[in-house]
Amino acid sequence: MRKKIIYFLFVISLFCLYFSYQMYLETKKHDKKKLVFWSIQLQKDYMEDIIYEFEKQNPEYKIVWVDIPIQEAQKRTLASILSSNPPDLINLNPDFSVILAQRNALEFFNENDVSQFHNKLIDKLRYENKIYALPFYATSPVTIYNKEIYNKCIGNNFIKSYDELFEISPKLYNCSKIAPFTASLNENDTLAKILNKYDIYSFEDEKQIQKAIDIYSNFNNMYKKEYLPKDVLTINHREVIEKYMSNQSVVIVAGSNFIKSIKTDANDIYLKSSIAPQLVGDNKGYDVSLMNLIIPKKSQNKEIALKFALFLTNKENQLKLSKLTNVLPANKYALEDVYFKNCPADLVEKSRCIGASQLNNLVIKDFGDKNKKTINETINKTLEEILLEKNSSPDAIKERIFNLVLQIKNLVL
Repeated sequence: MRKKIIYFLFVISLFCLYFSYQMYLETKKHDKKKLVFWSIQLQKDYMEDIIYEFEKQNPEYKIVWVDIPIQEAQKRTLASILSSNPPDLINLNPDFSVILAQRNALEFFNENDVSQFHNKLIDKLRYENKIYALPFYATSPVTIYNKEIYNKCIGNNFIKSYDELFEISPKLYNCSKIAPFTASLNENDTLAKILNKYDIYSFEDEKQIQKAIDIYSNFNNMYKKEYLPKDVLTINHREVIEKYMSNQSVVIVAGSNFIKSIKTDANDIYLKSSIAPQLVGDNKGYDVSLMNLIIPKKSQNKEIALKFALFLTNKENQLKLSKLTNVLPANKYALEDVYFKNCPADLVEKSRCIGASQLNNLVIKDFGDKNKKTINETINKTLEEILLEKNSSPDAIKERIFNLVLQIKNLVL
């Protein structure tokens, strides 16, 4: 009888221990530290898979993921940064991120933190030689052109630079009777990026000033002679694509996502099209659009935020994102994958290889991080004034550029 009682007590003890342990595990589950990550319009399945894998490797952490519409990103981020409890990791664009860095609101990264990234992209994320963000993904547009029209009018060798575009435009227009080139010249930093390709970024010497006069004069000539469409100052990037699809332009510059639109919405034009690298300037460099990841200075989980950011941007996850969305990875090991080396003849696929190769020769210098939006607006307004003036004489253009130089110098100081 005594043995039965001892055995019974032993079993009861085991059950108590088991249930106590289960209660402990349940408590620990609710005690997990929360890491808050804000992104901009990322695919749900992609992010859920990454979060699942990260939490499996780091069971003490729970990722709270919030995906924000792009039009709300800056406003909500600024409000959160000013609060005492911002998200731990935020997906933003560099133009707004650098403003936060200037206000000392972000953590900076050291060289060891960024060893897995393409060095040219890291160079685009420096403020006062300090790295204020981690690159997330990139897009590097290509030149799309109507090969049937171009080859008939000019020949099989496609141009490589804006200077060549200015040179061949009269012949191309006279032959085709449609605008040789279309771009959203007055949208954001389109024109600023063209100027940067000619090493114009400070107007600190006469060479830069003279080159700016030449570029503005060439675009003025293109506009006055209808080598550019008359609404070039008001159209956005989507409308540029629509003009190309409706056979109103021979040459445009766009990303692979727009090539996909042409293939779907205007297959007859797509079948006549070809692509080439971006048009370049004197420095032969290319431009890139970049999205990055920042860690607010007030984050409560900086160490794990960095760990999650590096997990999000490792080779495997970057390849997965690229294959889902046609963006380019920021991870240098992902860029070495055969996926970015051997691309089929399909233009969407081919643009991936061209875009990836362009990352090796980026234009790094620009007009600086201070007053960037106002600088872009000033550059665009000067072009608008020149193009809309009925008789833009060389002297009048020169005077406008001298005024531009003074304004830019005041903005960058």
